[in-house]
Amino acid sequence: MGRNHMWTAEQRQRLSLEHAILQQEGFSQFSVYWDRTTDTYYASGVTMSNSGCRYGLHIHIPSGFPYERPPMYLTKPFPLLMSDGRLVSSLGVSHGMHTLAPSSNGFVQICHWRDDRWHSSILLQKVFLKALLWIEAYELHLASGQPIADFVLTMAGRL
Repeated sequence: MGRNHMWTAEQRQRLSLEHAILQQEGFSQFSVYWDRTTDTYYASGVTMSNSGCRYGLHIHIPSGFPYERPPMYLTKPFPLLMSDGRLVSSLGVSHGMHTLAPSSNGFVQICHWRDDRWHSSILLQKVFLKALLWIEAYELHLASGQPIADFVLTMAGRL
């Protein structure tokens, strides 16, 4: 990726459309960004949970997008703790907490779609929507100690 990757006109147009959809459909706290120096794309923003806590979300746009599932990371608060005080990132892949392997710098990766269920018509808006649901389930976990899976039966294909 980076300087060696050439984004197709179709990909650049899709990412521009993704940004417009976020702004028009009530997700204006999130944007799609292009880093000119590395010719990479990402989507990010800060949202508030229903309880008023702030959460940062970051989606790395892979070179195979929209045919490749983009990983999504929760960047704030950092580090993200479970109800018992352990790091969520220490779990790695966890069905109970709906997480995948964390980033190299320890950000929690939210499981929003399984690779085998990802397809090119899924919009970043839906990825962010699943993150908003994850955040609400995470706060229920903090209050109860129960795993996120108890509150979100399955995030795959429900939206």
